[in-house]
Amino acid sequence: MQKRYPEWLNTQVILEAMKRREEGILSDRLNMWIENLLEINHKKY
Repeated sequence: MQKRYPEWLNTQVILEAMKRREEGILSDRLNMWIENLLEINHKKY
């Protein structure tokens, strides 16, 4: 199965996702995506 990654990243979208992740309001799927993208450890809320 081919992995799907964006061809480009919008900084504003990444920053908003990081902010929402810190607030604990990011969806599970997007949380996994941002963690994989930025290679950060899983954070439990």
